[in-house]
Amino acid sequence: MDTQEVPAENISDKLEGAEPKVEEVISETDQQINSLKDQLLRALAENENARRRSAKDKEDALKYGVTNLARDIIGVADNLQRVLSNKSENAADLSEALFSGVDLILKDLGNIFARHGIQRIEAGGQQFDPHSHQAVFEEETDEHKPGTVVQVMQDGYKIHERLLRPAMVAVAKTKQDSEKN
Repeated sequence: MDTQEVPAENISDKLEGAEPKVEEVISETDQQINSLKDQLLRALAENENARRRSAKDKEDALKYGVTNLARDIIGVADNLQRVLSNKSENAADLSEALFSGVDLILKDLGNIFARHGIQRIEAGGQQFDPHSHQAVFEEETDEHKPGTVVQVMQDGYKIHERLLRPAMVAVAKTKQDSEKN
């Protein structure tokens, strides 16, 4: 086989021509690294901003979430003030005005509760439910089935399906014979 010798000058020219290619690759790689660093820093900054916005939104929701309910309740307070400011000379008229005013206020309050998803728990005559009733005492009786709510001392309330306050109730139990041997 015939080998052809290549002069040293040609080899060094070829190597010199290859060096800028390596430098170009390094330069391109550095640019890519810098671009990726920039993208990473921007993504981290965006993530931190989203976290701060989320925390602020949560704080505002906790702080101002009851604004609509508060506006409605202020109207009830105004109506109570009007009832109390009634200065009638006649006791019968004052009594009638007081009772009708309080009745209207209770109806208004019931409408406000309904608008905000607050429901009164119907307890009287119902079977005792430990999830919505709090038994204050048991009453011995033959008139009601054991475990039936026979008296409601304080109404209970739910907001949507979550319990706000259990109803405080008296529960029927079987009457015991008073004569024991």
